[in-house]
Formats: sequence, C-alpha cells, structure tokens
Amino acid sequence: MPYLRRYGRALTGCQTTGDTLAAKARRSARTMPLPLSARAVRILMFTELHNAWSELRAHSLSQREARRRMGRLTRNSRETLLLRAIEEFSFAEIAKILNLDEAQAEQLFEVALAEAPYKSGTRVLIVEDDPMVAMDMSACLSDMGCQVVGVARTAAEAVELAGNSPPELIIASLLLADKSSGLEAARRITAQNPRTDAVFVTPYPERLLTGTTQEPVFIITTPYLQDQVRSAVTQSFLLSGL
Repeated sequence: MPYLRRYGRALTGCQTTGDTLAAKARRSARTMPLPLSARAVRILMFTELHNAWSELRAHSLSQREARRRMGRLTRNSRETLLLRAIEEFSFAEIAKILNLDEAQAEQLFEVALAEAPYKSGTRVLIVEDDPMVAMDMSACLSDMGCQVVGVARTAAEAVELAGNSPPELIIASLLLADKSSGLEAARRITAQNPRTDAVFVTPYPERLLTGTTQEPVFIITTPYLQDQVRSAVTQSFLLSGL
C-alpha cells in the first residue's frame, strides 16, 4: 500500500486523490485469483491503480495549466517514467501494468525523458546534512538546468535561506543534522511561499506513506538515481505549475 500511495500521489499531484486511487486498487485486488507470488500481486495492484487512474484522469487535475501540460505529453509516457524511475519496475512488468508490449514500454520511457517538462532556471533549495549527498544532488539539479539557491543542513538554516532567496522547489531529507525535520522545514517555508513545492528524499519512504496524516506528494528513496530525481522534479513542475 505505501508504494501504491506514492504512485497515486505522483500521478495526480494530490495526496487525497492518490490515496483514494490506491485504496480503490486494493479493493479491486481482493478478487485476484490465488495463489500468486508477491511480485505478481504487486503488478496486478498497480495495474488496478492504473485502470482507476485512466477513468479518473480527465477529472482529477484541478489546475487548468496542469491539464494543458498533460495534454502535450505522449499517452502513458509519464506513467512509464514513474513506474520505471520511482517504483523500479522492469519494462516487462510495466508492459503488463499498462497493457503494452515490452518494446513500447522501453520506447515510452525514452519519450518521457525527452518530453520531461521542467523550466530551465527553476530555483531549488536543497535541505540535506550529508555534504556528499548535497554535492551530488546539486550537480544533478544543475545538469537539469535548475538553479540551486542554497544548501541547508538544518530546518532553521533552510527557513533562513528561503527567507533570503525564496525557492520554487525544495528537495529535502527527512532527518537533518541537529535532528530537526526536513518535512517541518518545508512546511514552514511553504506556509510563507504557497507556490513553493517540495520533493522528499528518504531511505524509509513508507514512513511518509501511511495515509493517516497530511503527508508529501513527491517522495524518492535513497540511494537515488539521477532519473529518479529528474522524474520527481518534472512531475512536480507538471502538476503544481512551477
């Protein structure tokens, strides 16, 4: 369920709608024939979520700009990107989930990378206490054309930096050097700058995917790959209107 929620949230840009899709997929999965392997169950549940998303797609995006951007993308390309980069399915598994053949899934992934809709120069604040991780993340974002406006090691530093140079996007680790929270830092910053979006990086994504409290929409797992960062940033741009 945590990973169904993550996929649903990334598709819709909304915790509530994404979690609703995940719950619907879980209910549909109760009719699955048994016995099945754990991997087969996971593929079938993501297939059910995709089917639910296909029915909801036209009505789930509240922002006109997000709908316009979505309309420019090749059908199933961003779904392929999320399933491959974030959820780490193989192309053969993605083909089963999206009812494609494997070659189509591979092609759609390349198309998604080429179509990735992010704005060059997007101002990003990194909230990370590990210097090597921060350096790697900064290089990754710079390669994408983003402008890194600062790196903070604590929540207090992040809030101060954001006050001096407001970011359009925050990429934050969950637990910081002084045991402060990247999540709390992001909430304080977005309270002052409502149009600022956030992507969270953590080795324990399930802790942010319980569906019981207000939780993030965009979450990637450490250790991460560049495609995962790029996918999260582009989906944030697509759905939030950065």
